[in-house]
Amino acid sequence: MIKIRIGIVSRYVLCEHVGPFLFGMIAIIFLFLLNVVFRDMGKLLGKGLPVDVVLEFFVLNLAWIVALAIPMAVLVATLMAFGRLSSDNEIIALKASGVHLYQMIAPVLVVSIILAVGVERFHNSVLPEFNHRYRLLFSDISKKRPTLTLESNVFFDEIPNYSLLVHDLKEDKEWNLLKGIIINDYSDPEYSKTVIAEQGQLTFSEEREEMIFTLFNVEVHSVELKNLENYRRIKSRQWILSIPVPDMILKRSNSQQRGDREKNVKMMREDIEKNLLNINQREERICQTVRLDLEEIFFAGIWDGNGENRRESTAIPWQKSIMAQKTRTRNASQLIQVEISAIDGLQRSILSKRVEIQKKYSIPVACIIFVLIGAPLGIMAKQGGMALGGCLSLLFFLIYWIFIIAGEQLADRGYVSPFIAMWIANFLVGAGGIYLMNKSVRESPFIPWNRWVQAFKKIIKDRKL
Repeated sequence: MIKIRIGIVSRYVLCEHVGPFLFGMIAIIFLFLLNVVFRDMGKLLGKGLPVDVVLEFFVLNLAWIVALAIPMAVLVATLMAFGRLSSDNEIIALKASGVHLYQMIAPVLVVSIILAVGVERFHNSVLPEFNHRYRLLFSDISKKRPTLTLESNVFFDEIPNYSLLVHDLKEDKEWNLLKGIIINDYSDPEYSKTVIAEQGQLTFSEEREEMIFTLFNVEVHSVELKNLENYRRIKSRQWILSIPVPDMILKRSNSQQRGDREKNVKMMREDIEKNLLNINQREERICQTVRLDLEEIFFAGIWDGNGENRRESTAIPWQKSIMAQKTRTRNASQLIQVEISAIDGLQRSILSKRVEIQKKYSIPVACIIFVLIGAPLGIMAKQGGMALGGCLSLLFFLIYWIFIIAGEQLADRGYVSPFIAMWIANFLVGAGGIYLMNKSVRESPFIPWNRWVQAFKKIIKDRKL
């Protein structure tokens, strides 16, 4: 009978989390997407991008948003669900029926563990690929030129070495019908050319990336810049003019080069092994350079670096030119400095990769940590309102994220280990959650204000005596 009751209670508690979890996910994703819109929409507008490319841009951004939204939604759901159960006195009723608080929280913890495993898989499999594709797409969009927008009676100067003026413009699906056309051509450094046409048609060749003007009743005025007397005028009934417009079409790149956030744990560990091997090779070269230089300076005729004596006929350093010795030592010193700088860069790269590896595991574990902190806080609040749940969730997630960002900065500079930097937030918040959970089970005050006040009064009284 108890097992059936526990099963019913578990399902009931989990059902209470579904609505707040979905609400939290939708709200958080919406807020982050809104931030992306305000941040990047200006870079997308005016580029003439197809709708599917714009949608792809936002879908690729959804990867990192979902990775952050799931732990936050877990915290929102836990706070709101247990807050509502507490405000309606359902927790008291369940305790009176013999259901322990741990039994209420256990199913939520189990689901949070499953979510943590799923988020970890997401961080290792989906997120790196989405980050890589997003970086390539953003780079391709940045290289693309804005869409050509001709306006009547307005000079268009966005094409290098050309200036266009159209008095009347009628847009068509396949081409643009133009009247009163003036085109200034500065592409030839020796000549300045002006093309005047009564009317014409404009098409765009995507393959050749060219604007093709088919002009009618044309006059072409050309003048040599160094000799202004050299002037030519050409009249023609029809004139075809092609103007190159590079980067008007979005070109999709396919680079295989990836940053740390575009790699999974396996890739980064392979990079770390390569960097460590490279460091060992450079350290060996430094040792070899120092050994050879010292052999040339000190007792080259006596010691060969292996503890064996050379023949006395071997030349000794002081018989050589002092200037040549200084040059050799200076070159050796420069070589050592280059190797040390390279080793320092490789070590920073290793630290950065180790931080990213730890982050891929620490952030998913936050799903479990937020259940530990959210359940007792929800019980303490005794209000299941969305506003309170959202505010407390935002506060704790900000604290958590500040620890993550600060830890990452410290770890990248080598002040703390990557493990401590990425896990300190989980340790501190988790310890706070266990403490609050223990207080909730014992139904004792979370902060013993009365005991502290009594202790403080006792101290003051003892000092007066």
